Amino acid sequence: MKKTVRKIFFLWEYEKEEAWINEMALAGWMLTQTGFRKYVFETGTPGEYTYRLELLEKDPHSPESKSYLDFLQETGIEVVGECINWIYLRCKTEECKFDQGKRPLYELTHLLKIQDFFNKLKHIFVVVIALCLVAIFSLEHADPIPVVDFFKGFCVGVSFGASVLILLAAPCFSRMNRKVKAAIRELYTCE
Repeated sequence: MKKTVRKIFFLWEYEKEEAWINEMALAGWMLTQTGFRKYVFETGTPGEYTYRLELLEKDPHSPESKSYLDFLQETGIEVVGECINWIYLRCKTEECKFDQGKRPLYELTHLLKIQDFFNKLKHIFVVVIALCLVAIFSLEHADPIPVVDFFKGFCVGVSFGASVLILLAAPCFSRMNRKVKAAIRELYTCE
């Protein structure tokens, strides 16, 4: 029997998402497919699989990622889904290759990848704002014709929208920075 669940997890909530998928597996629902906020489960033996999420640095279809995914497959770890650069992995619980204990280096690496993703988004928005401001200032001296006025208005709207998105995302950026700092502290206290 199949079951589709639509659920939203934020980028920084990967631990919560991973725990939820593993709880579903313990209840007999095995993840078989994923998409954007979509999870497809099939019934199976409770606890048969253990799941792990991983954020790849490059697209899952890039040569570097394909090489890494082939290596995982050779070790008995399956890729059951992907969403952008996130991959959903599983292996049989009794022969599981996932580290079950504390994983401070894994956590830190994972958090740094997410932080890098956030920083790239922030830089894209800043560049968009800068380009819009340059366009607005350069169009100030142009003849006031409807097309020029439209582009000035468009650039004002885009720069305002990007500024609002950066302001709304600021708590996410600071939350991610705190998680990275905590992971670094934990890594140093574990050694």
